[in-house]
Amino acid sequence: MIDHSGQLHEVRAKNLLLATGGAGQLFAITTNPSVATGDGVAMALRAGVAVADLEFFQFHPTALYHPGIPRPLLSEALRGHGALLRNSAGERFIDEMLPRDVVSRAILAEMLQQQTDHVWLDATGLDHFAERFPTIYSDLVASGLDPMTDWLPVAPAAHHQCGGIVTDLSGATSLPGLWAAGETSCSGVHGANRLASNSLLEGMVFGPRAIESIAGGAFGPRPTGAMRSVLGFADSADSSLSIGGVALPVPELGPTGPTGKPDSAATPESLRRYIQQAMSTDAGVQRSAESLQRVWQVIGQTLAALDHMDPQVVAVAEVRNLAQIAQTLVAAALARTESRGTHARIDYPATDPAQTHRLVTGI
Repeated sequence: MIDHSGQLHEVRAKNLLLATGGAGQLFAITTNPSVATGDGVAMALRAGVAVADLEFFQFHPTALYHPGIPRPLLSEALRGHGALLRNSAGERFIDEMLPRDVVSRAILAEMLQQQTDHVWLDATGLDHFAERFPTIYSDLVASGLDPMTDWLPVAPAAHHQCGGIVTDLSGATSLPGLWAAGETSCSGVHGANRLASNSLLEGMVFGPRAIESIAGGAFGPRPTGAMRSVLGFADSADSSLSIGGVALPVPELGPTGPTGKPDSAATPESLRRYIQQAMSTDAGVQRSAESLQRVWQVIGQTLAALDHMDPQVVAVAEVRNLAQIAQTLVAAALARTESRGTHARIDYPATDPAQTHRLVTGI
């Protein structure tokens, strides 16, 4: 463990529960705080623990467009109560109540077509806004907006990591003694596209289950939940619900450019921005083989530059974690030659029934 002064500490325990959250900081625009650097998943990858579904990263379609990070959410509740999405010409362009991934892609297409960096959410027709949505109202007022009179600038933002460290339904990972709960885990409940608020239920259920299992002396995983993709399925399992696991090879990173040398002026902060921008542009709401190969080069350049920095500096460790997760995410996105849930390949727009499986590292 590295503390904020850069000191390395060794802590030994028979059981360890990871609850380190997701990796929203992989992307330039996110609703996640600056500490959401996927530390738990990165540790699991380095330890050879099974990790799956990293290609499925959910973007929230209507994050408030303003300079600050994390971006405030303008939730589905607004659209559910009648708020409308409009382009720069004031026209509606999508059914606002479609799934998040569909709405996010529609917003992105509109932004690209009209060469803008946001669209508008029109909530001017909603009555008693401040009373019904006090938190959102407070965020808007702090940003100088009045939802009763102003259209609200919105754009998609990275919001939730649907995959992570594979666990059974008690939070056990493939490494006996290591447990995971919350967004860092892949319990199986989110599939390829998380339902709104399901992450709260996941934390409330699997966190206590892990603690109860540890207290009861459990050690090692059982074939339940997403762990069945690693351990296999019981004979009595309903085959219609069986999602098998396929080993995901993560290729070695190739040369980082014409010289293969990192930028000597790079800092952890500049490297974080560099990989975030590349991931947002080429591995975000939509992807293709060409765009993912571009990101692959950026990941290699980032890791090469980090090799010249002190690994015990927290900012360096966080960027390394982000780059290692990005490497696995991009490998999975390249391997999944279809579109499914939050994973949208513009070169493979259809869903392929033959790819109804998890791509898993560490098996």
